[in-house]
Amino acid sequence: MEDELKKIHEHYQENYYSDEIDGRIKDGVQQKIRNNDSYPKEKQRQSLAKRISYITATCVVLLGIFIGSTFVSPAMAEVASKIPFLNKIFEQKPVTDTLMNDLIDKGYQISGAGYSVREKTYFVQVKGTEDYYDQVKDELEELVETIISSRGYDGFKVEVEKEQVTDYMVEHENEPRKEASMFLLEELNELIPELQKQGYKIHQYGLGYPSPESEDIRIDVDIEDTEKRTDEIEKVILESVNKQDLVNEVTVKFHPFNVTNREIERKWTADILPIIWEGMLNKKEYKTKGVGYSFKDGTMHIYITTTIKKSDSKAPDLANKIESAIQTFLQSEELKDVVGDTPYKIVVRDKDSNEIN
Repeated sequence: MEDELKKIHEHYQENYYSDEIDGRIKDGVQQKIRNNDSYPKEKQRQSLAKRISYITATCVVLLGIFIGSTFVSPAMAEVASKIPFLNKIFEQKPVTDTLMNDLIDKGYQISGAGYSVREKTYFVQVKGTEDYYDQVKDELEELVETIISSRGYDGFKVEVEKEQVTDYMVEHENEPRKEASMFLLEELNELIPELQKQGYKIHQYGLGYPSPESEDIRIDVDIEDTEKRTDEIEKVILESVNKQDLVNEVTVKFHPFNVTNREIERKWTADILPIIWEGMLNKKEYKTKGVGYSFKDGTMHIYITTTIKKSDSKAPDLANKIESAIQTFLQSEELKDVVGDTPYKIVVRDKDSNEIN
């Protein structure tokens, strides 16, 4: 089972989406946007919807599915035009921030904005009544297109959506499995910080199920790879769990990680990869349909999946163009401190995931 999940995890990191997963994650992000508006920050960190997930690799898709874009003011246009495309994006402001700020400043009732890779679509969510949504939908579409097009992007669509509000707690309040998870999560929220105070090198933790139908609960705990006291941690957790008199079988799964490597990966996924993905997805010339990454054995692998076949006579030139744009960006002065000496490989694929370069 673990080997199968690992293969799934790697597959989705490298290919980064499917129709089913994109839709599911989009719903999750929309719910998160609503939660951010509705709950205090402390409650957000401990919200059940945020902590409980099925043990699948689909959660890693989030970063690639919903990414920001950038904005350059007219006054900077001439200077920016001389900067390589990806570097230009790096120096500008995320378009999701710009969209939200501009639309809210203009008085529109907006609850969120984002980008979907599957359909290469920017979406904006509108709060308020159905009548209000009908009133502003068309003008919002035109305004959003204008904002995004000003970046020089030509490979996207715009979708204005009506916010769909769902009360997660009410929706699941009568589900025994969710109730058990709630009790268990509350116990962990008390216990884990205490263990951390005692010096145990525990980082993130959460609950999951081996499958959607399973009644068993698995507690996943991220620990530093130098933390060897897993037997002690597991014993304390299970003793605490047993006090809950749950009928569910509960197990603990540890996920050791290297602190240095995780920090490297964090920098890439926060500061570098979103820029590359945005540039590739938003320009028609790059013919990109999918983006992803994997960080293996200290090497960052960047995956760009195109819409053409390897047998296409234009495939080698396209691969060279994509690789050259990314190399220029990664070797720029601005990224010297971020990239550092981390080795990386750029992999350009055809529509069937065959390597082109």
